[in-house]
Amino acid sequence: MPIGHLNVRSFASGVELKSALRKQHFELLLMDYHLGQGKSGVEWIHALREAGYIRPSTGIIFLTSDRSPQAIGRIMDLQPDILLIKPYTIASLTRQIRHYISYRHYADPILKEMDNKQRSNAISLLQKQVREGVPSRLVNDIRKLYARLLYENGEIQRAMNIYDEVLTRSDKVLWAQWGKIRCQYAAGKWPECQSELSTMVHSSLARDRAFEWLASLSFEQKSYGQVEDYLENIKFSELSLSATRMKSIAFQKQDKVVEAIDLFQKKRAMHRSAKDRFNDFTFELAEFYLLLAEESPTTNRRESLSQARKLVGIAGRNQGDRQMLQKRDYLLAFSAILEQDEDKAASLLDEDYMDNYLRTEPSLLVIAAKVHHGLGDEEKANALLLLARQKNEETQAITEQVSNSALIITSGKELGLNHEQAVALNETGTHMFVEKNFLGALKHFYDAFTLSADTAAFGLNLVQCMIEADTAVYRKFSVQSLLSCVAELELTQGNQQRLNQLTLLAQAAAEKKG
Repeated sequence: MPIGHLNVRSFASGVELKSALRKQHFELLLMDYHLGQGKSGVEWIHALREAGYIRPSTGIIFLTSDRSPQAIGRIMDLQPDILLIKPYTIASLTRQIRHYISYRHYADPILKEMDNKQRSNAISLLQKQVREGVPSRLVNDIRKLYARLLYENGEIQRAMNIYDEVLTRSDKVLWAQWGKIRCQYAAGKWPECQSELSTMVHSSLARDRAFEWLASLSFEQKSYGQVEDYLENIKFSELSLSATRMKSIAFQKQDKVVEAIDLFQKKRAMHRSAKDRFNDFTFELAEFYLLLAEESPTTNRRESLSQARKLVGIAGRNQGDRQMLQKRDYLLAFSAILEQDEDKAASLLDEDYMDNYLRTEPSLLVIAAKVHHGLGDEEKANALLLLARQKNEETQAITEQVSNSALIITSGKELGLNHEQAVALNETGTHMFVEKNFLGALKHFYDAFTLSADTAAFGLNLVQCMIEADTAVYRKFSVQSLLSCVAELELTQGNQQRLNQLTLLAQAAAEKKG
């Protein structure tokens, strides 16, 4: 292709690409959607991003002959730089690559700051370019990049303004629709978020993902029957790994353990000829059995632990990938901890890859925290749980993020590690509140109260911030429901007085609006 001096490499599978990304970085990836029996191109891009193999600046061009709304919708969910539908001509592909290279050259300083995790610097550079005038052919690319940077930097309202501006001109721009929903979710505007999603279930390009989002909102509010109902709207063969996990947890919360196991078994059987997918669902089922064992009395764990070890053995067989080996060994070590065999658990942690957490997924970091807690290393357990929480906040898939969050909170409570983290979050929230950064303060107070729900001061701080920010509803709480929740806690005299004052302020605010 006559496009200057490009260094091009080709790979036959996602596994080959992953292996290459361990050693070198690519500025642009051209990915097909269908990659044979294994994971799709979308699943590979998602997995590589989550594990940190793909930099924030990496460009993505998707190619596909699949014109089905499901395939196109999933590709668009990743917000690729370019999507080309086959058959295409070399001329059209060349034109699109030239456009991307032109954009990349223009945005290069910004992209470098993104890769260095200097988002504020990236935003400043982008604003400077906007003031100087963006070439007309690159306006949409820069607008999308600007909104993404603002969102990732926590400037949610400013990002929302860009998405609203795009949708004012055309209400069918999918990346702007999802960007707006992400902003509503991050800002705690769940009623508005739910309303937008309820309209998107009627779009063939957005239907499945909209149902996953609706299920996730219900999961966070512990409406597990509703979670099941929403996910039933997605064709079984199209149910993602993270959605399958969420559905299995919803089953388990409703005492439908047999249905949860059957769900995983059917997904495994469906992917028996696709090794990577089969192994993913096998590991997930093993984790589910370990969860069942953990919640059972010590004397009733044998069968669940036996099943878990058998499944880990199947998925971990002939593995050369260090991430998979780490997962295998931590799951086996956790099984040993549940059997109170600390020597065996400790022996499984000897390999050098066990302490490399750069690419470890949040759910496995929680397992690792439990293992180290079981071995008496409280400091490491706390550090791993905090890392799980930090990594989970960067997770793209909403179902994965929500499921992980519930696991992190529950596990932290079991290990007695939540309160210390909640205190730190509350302190940061207080500084933000004083500086009138109410959106940031709301998130920190909410997270602190979620981690330590019996600490009245955290709930009162959240109420006060909601009133001050004129926010009637934040995530799962309305001001009134939160006041009622705090009133049921054990209160000091000072907290009781503060609750009474805030109740009066809330009533006055409601009367003023009404």
